[in-house]
Amino acid sequence: MEKKIEKILPFVENPARYIGNEINIVIKRKSQIKFAIGFPDIYEVGMSSLGIRILYGILNKRDDCFCERFFSPWVDLEEFMKKEKIPLFSLETKSPLHSFDIIGVSLSSELNYTNFLNILYLSNIPLFSEERKDFHPIVIVGGNSTFNPLPLLPFVDAFVIGEGEDVINEIVDTIRENKGSRYKILENLNKIESVFVPLLKKERVKKAFVKNFNESYFPVNYIVPLTNIIHDRISIEIMRGCGQNCKFCQAGSCWKPVRIKKVDKIVELAQKAYQNTGYEEISLLSFSAGDHPEIEKIVMKLVDEFKDKKVSISFPSLRIDTFSFQLALKIKEIKKTNLTFAPETGEKLRKEIGKNISDEEILNLALLARKNNYRHIKLYFMIGLPNETDEDIKDVVKLINEISKIIFVKTSFNTFIPKPHTFYQNKRFITKQEYEEKRNYIITKLKKNKYVKLNFQPYEVSCVECFLGRGDEKLSKIIHNVWRKGAKFENWSEFFDFNKWIESFKEEGIDINEYLKESDFSSRWNFIEV
Repeated sequence: MEKKIEKILPFVENPARYIGNEINIVIKRKSQIKFAIGFPDIYEVGMSSLGIRILYGILNKRDDCFCERFFSPWVDLEEFMKKEKIPLFSLETKSPLHSFDIIGVSLSSELNYTNFLNILYLSNIPLFSEERKDFHPIVIVGGNSTFNPLPLLPFVDAFVIGEGEDVINEIVDTIRENKGSRYKILENLNKIESVFVPLLKKERVKKAFVKNFNESYFPVNYIVPLTNIIHDRISIEIMRGCGQNCKFCQAGSCWKPVRIKKVDKIVELAQKAYQNTGYEEISLLSFSAGDHPEIEKIVMKLVDEFKDKKVSISFPSLRIDTFSFQLALKIKEIKKTNLTFAPETGEKLRKEIGKNISDEEILNLALLARKNNYRHIKLYFMIGLPNETDEDIKDVVKLINEISKIIFVKTSFNTFIPKPHTFYQNKRFITKQEYEEKRNYIITKLKKNKYVKLNFQPYEVSCVECFLGRGDEKLSKIIHNVWRKGAKFENWSEFFDFNKWIESFKEEGIDINEYLKESDFSSRWNFIEV
């Protein structure tokens, strides 16, 4: 099969997505347990996942297991694979996925559900768990989307709820000890408190989390891709969890408790990862890096360590109220980083949702940015929050206008999505008409302002995320139907087709509004203890 793959790769858009052979990969052709781990999107997206890298490293440390990676093939390769009858394969040894003992998939977005089905289909693995035999791989899913696993129940053998670093070894041990009997494997996986097996079910599932985060595994032998990826840098997780308790935020409620890595450990990991890769950027990863109690010390130590090597230090996200501007100036000694913040809404409603930041503080930040030669700041907002009024939308417009008098503003507007396990989990999702009215008002008031750039996430995309995020098992029929209609890569605007979802709801006789209105949705997932 490897020769077949090599033959077709010259004819696809980016062969480097599929050839493997990157710096720091692991190849072990003989082990008791064969584990394929992947992400249901293309290589450039999947290789930006730190979680995939961590589990890959943990599994390959074991003598009895080898782990290889896979990602969704782009449409050009998929056509060749179907034509040449080549099943989806791993990158390391080009082995077909159906030959592995375990298939592990990280699902971070509901928009990846159709790609997940497509991966199973392209791997010649039955889509439905009940149809798989002893010789088929055990299909395991983890990630953000598992906190409500119901819409995917028929397709998944086992869900891992929470953080996978510790439980992954229990899973491998269980499969090794019961290899050959699918039922025994599932029966014993179901005994692990953070694993949920749909075919067997259990009353309570307790979220897994890493207790000793400071000593948790980090892949210092960071794989260096042969092509550009979205986050093409070393990402070091300095803190896990968020203590802010914003009412809309699933990350804050599901990934608690808050745990930190110590300064010296962070510097040590950065040094080792740099030595093994030569990357010129190190990103300090967390839900809000500024919340780390020793963030300034971390930055100063990293700057001192790497400034002569011309390595930049960056943050993927910063909260306004924890941000030290002196920190940004310190980072500028190496490379100027973008300023990205999330006011979310106007000041009055902002306090109600749990963000205690005043407009005055935001305006002061803009002034400091301009004085220090920043050209723009990016601000994230939501529309459609619970209890939102016309005055709140007017407050958002007013704030943007005021900031634009100081510095150029790039905005990103998303529609509020009531997520499982949050304070707002049972609230309604606004209608398309309400969305259009709010969006049109904002555009009308700001379109003539040449110092503002507006960007809106399409309403329909957020709508799909909402009904899948709060869905029950009935929606598995919708997902399957939409996939059969050709849906995939729905995180990509050129592939997203809302009509397929609407048609499938009608064909299955299910009312989409039942999943968008205010209701006691939490009763569906309250068996999961976060």
